[in-house]
Amino acid sequence: MAFTKPGDVISSKEGRVVASIDGNNVLLAEVEEFEAKLEGNVEEIALLGRRMKGHKMTSMEGTGSVTLYHISSRFAEIADKWINQGIYPDISITVTVEDPSSAAGKQVFQIMGVTFKDAMLASLKADDGLLEQDFDITFDDFRILQKFND
Repeated sequence: MAFTKPGDVISSKEGRVVASIDGNNVLLAEVEEFEAKLEGNVEEIALLGRRMKGHKMTSMEGTGSVTLYHISSRFAEIADKWINQGIYPDISITVTVEDPSSAAGKQVFQIMGVTFKDAMLASLKADDGLLEQDFDITFDDFRILQKFND
């Protein structure tokens, strides 16, 4: 489906993020920004008789980032459990992108094997502002549960 109406472009605010932490679903209503992407690991290939190097994709890595308003101790608890018990939870994140004003429909994808690479314990500032947490994440797999209407 070709989109020709400007109104079909998806608003970046239209979506939701749900985390499954050891099987318990949690709507991450405090998400300000979320990004998940795949980064390819590419090897260079030099061949005799060719002046241009070739390239071959050998694997992919899932990375991303999450910015949350600091209103929960959830991620500090995850770090505490890992430090004190050696147990890291099974985390997957399901992201739904759906702008009701767009004919594109919705896209739902899930990333699995999520690891939060850091956890904020405390942050205070004398200036005006909101408490936010920025996390870098990695993930081991993904699946598309529903595609846009293209």
